[in-house]
Amino acid sequence: MIRYVSFMTVSILFLLILGCANIETEKYAPSDTDIVNRNNADIENEMKLKEFIKNTETGKKDSIRVVAYTKEGDPILTDLTFNGEQLEITEDTTRDEYGSGEINTFGCEKILVEGINTLSLVAKVTKHLIT
Repeated sequence: MIRYVSFMTVSILFLLILGCANIETEKYAPSDTDIVNRNNADIENEMKLKEFIKNTETGKKDSIRVVAYTKEGDPILTDLTFNGEQLEITEDTTRDEYGSGEINTFGCEKILVEGINTLSLVAKVTKHLIT
């Protein structure tokens, strides 16, 4: 009986310590198809971005994910989806420690690329979609 009580006491203490520990959430790992900007002027999968822009101009359905990292190293995910007629952008800042922590979706008219080798995309917002 004493063994059982000791075992239960140690188990409960272990669970309390484990529950109070500061467990870091899993970091986002970009997929091989994500367009990634790590703030060092190198953009991974830049050709996929250019292909997406071309597809929006020709009316071909397509979607991409852009992962941009903040200067602190937190990822901001932006999903761009073109259904053949309308462009929809979903921005996820829930992994950004200093961001708004929201997921917002916008309907857009078109994409304007500013600069030759930059990831700066400007979307003219036509309406805010409630998700």
